[in-house]
Amino acid sequence: IARTALCIDAVPAVPTGQFNDRVDQILAAEPVARHIEAIYDLGKDARQLLRMFVPAAAALSRDKPLLQLARVQAGIARDAASAKAQTLASVSLLELCLIVAMQSLVRAGSGKYNFEMVYNEYKTFMSRHMVAVAAGGAMKIYKKPVALKAFETLVELEIVRPILASATAEGAAGGGGTHGRNDLLAGTPAGTRVSKEYRMAQLMLEPGQVTDLLAERVDVPVVIRRWAQ
Repeated sequence: IARTALCIDAVPAVPTGQFNDRVDQILAAEPVARHIEAIYDLGKDARQLLRMFVPAAAALSRDKPLLQLARVQAGIARDAASAKAQTLASVSLLELCLIVAMQSLVRAGSGKYNFEMVYNEYKTFMSRHMVAVAAGGAMKIYKKPVALKAFETLVELEIVRPILASATAEGAAGGGGTHGRNDLLAGTPAGTRVSKEYRMAQLMLEPGQVTDLLAERVDVPVVIRRWAQ
C-alpha cells in the first residue's frame, strides 16, 4: 500500500527513477519496516500507515525533490507520541496511583522495583492520607490482587517494563521462551521460582510525562497530585 501510494509515474521536473528508488530505500530501512510491521500487526490501519510519510511529503520542493528518511522517522516519532498519549489517557485511577508510587520510589533512590515494593508504597501513602483523599474525591485502598492486575495492565501497555535478567537468563530463553515478551515473567531463568510479584521492573515515563498526565486528568484527588510533586 505504501509503495503504491508513494511511487510516481512521470512528474515534470522530478527524477522519477530516483524518486521511486528512494521510496524503496526508505521502506526497506529498519525503523520504517519495523513500524510498518507494527501497524500491520495492530490493525492494518492504512491511514496510520500513510500518516507517517506526511512530514516527508510536505518537505518536498524543487530543490529537494526526493523523500528524506529523517522526515519519515519524524513522522514515526510523532505517531508514536500520539499513540502513547492516547494510551496514558486511558489508564485507570488505580493504575495512575501505581505510576505515582513508582515515581515516589525513584525519588527515594530506587532505580528498579517490583510489584511488592510499589504496592507497599501505594498502601503506605493511602493509609496515611486516607481522610484527605476521601475528602478530595472518595477513594479506597485496593486489595493486592486488584492492584496486581492493574500493574500487569501497565506492563501490557508498556508503560512499565520488566527488567530482564542477565545473559544467563537470555541463554536460558534462547530456546524461544521469552524473547520479545513484555510480561512479568519475561527473562525469568529456567528453573527459578521468582513469582511475578517480585520480578523487577521499571517505569518507562519521565517525571514530566507523569506531571502532564496528572494535569490532563480531572478525576485525580488533590492529595495524589501533591504526592506526585
